[in-house]
Parts: sequence; C-alpha cells; structure tokens
Amino acid sequence: MTENRPEFAEERRRRIAELVRRRGSVRIVDLVEPMGVSEPTLRKDLSFLEERKVLKRTHGGAIAVEPRPDRGPGDRGTVNVEAKRAIAKACAALVGEGQSVYVDAGTTTTMVAEELPDTYLNVVTNSVPVVQILGPRGRIRHTLLGGRYHSVGESVVGPIALENLERFTVDVAFVGISGITAEGITVSDVNEGELKKQVIGSARRVVVACDSSKVGQVDFSFLVPLGVVDDIVTEAADPELVSWCEGAGVRLHVVG
Repeated sequence: MTENRPEFAEERRRRIAELVRRRGSVRIVDLVEPMGVSEPTLRKDLSFLEERKVLKRTHGGAIAVEPRPDRGPGDRGTVNVEAKRAIAKACAALVGEGQSVYVDAGTTTTMVAEELPDTYLNVVTNSVPVVQILGPRGRIRHTLLGGRYHSVGESVVGPIALENLERFTVDVAFVGISGITAEGITVSDVNEGELKKQVIGSARRVVVACDSSKVGQVDFSFLVPLGVVDDIVTEAADPELVSWCEGAGVRLHVVG
C-alpha cells in the first residue's frame, strides 16, 4: 500500500488542512473517498495535524483552530527586525569572493542578500525580492529560478523550479525555516519545503538563518533532521538549542 509513504502522507495532510481551514470542519467518513485511504489512517493524519496545532480533533472528525495569520512578506518584515538584521550580517560574513550562493525566500534571507558583499559572486534564488536587491550590483551574477509564482512568499515554487535547481550546486545555501526542535526542522509550506530539501541535499554548506522565536516551534511540513544542516545562525543562545546543536554536530553562531 502507498497511503503511508511519506510523500503521499504529506500531500494528503496538506489537503486535509486546507479543507479544514476552508470549511471550518470535516468528518472522517467524508474524507475516506476523496483521500483514498482508510479511516484509521485518517485518524492518524488528524492526530498528526492536531499536534502541530493545525486543527482540533473532535469525535469523528476535526474543526479549525484560530488561524495563525499567514503573513505576507511586508508583515513578516516588521517582526524581530533587529535580530534578523544581526543574523543577516553574520550570514553574509560567511561568504567568500567567487563563491556560489543560494538565497532562500523569506524575510531573514532577503536581509542576507542585502548584506552580501559587493564582490564577485554567483547567486541562485527563488525569491523575487532578492533578485530586485541584487539587480543593481554589477559584480554579483544572479539567477532567478523559473516556476509557479507564490504570492505569499514572493517566491517561485513547483516542478519547474525544482528542475531548474537541479542544474546548480552551490558552495553555501542560506535557508529560512518556521520551526526547530531536537527532532528536526519544519516549514509552513510544502511547496517551499520541496525546494529547501533539494538545495539542502546539494549545497556544500547549509546555513539556517532563524531568530530565536523559531526555537521549540513545530510547523506543518517536516524538512530535515537537525544534523543534516551545517550551521545555524541566531541571535540568542537558547539553552535547548545549544544542547540540540551539540548533540547533532551543528555549528551554532549566536549574534546580537
């Protein structure tokens, strides 16, 4: 059976979450046919989503929780600005002349692009704001991946973007996330997550740029175990994060 394969389960849970957000509630018996899986599997899916605060289980189904607003880039850019700027400067300092760099979509990673030295670099990104920032910089060659435009993240996602990304192997990738725990790293959007996974798998060095509000948080889509990344740059030495990084062999850079 394929219903429990990770790639099928993740897509199915995303569809269930969208249904709950749109309708306000769902019943398990009504999900069996459209999802193509058994009731026990759906109960596990709902429990998984409840643990991540995506919905609330009820007898025979689930209801929507008070939604966490899906902030647009402008809104996210007003949260923890000083911390994100310090993180961005520290990330940019890890880049050397002549290197190839991937800059992920997101507010902190966009600030990384702003802080990159005006030197000879090759930058690949799925972020429209990053391209706009780097446009006037004559020494930085930049490539925007093709694909479907994702308006919330002002980014490019989807199969075409993934296919484009296969052509590149970068020296360092700066990746934004939504949550980090001892178990691993999570993000809020499955499509963005697919790109992040691919670049994490191919980059020579992976740097996660995240402020301390992400520590201990779990979002909708699992990305990778913590030990898969090389560096985490943040602004506060959270004791749990320090312990997790030591256990996973991840370099932790605390700035501020």
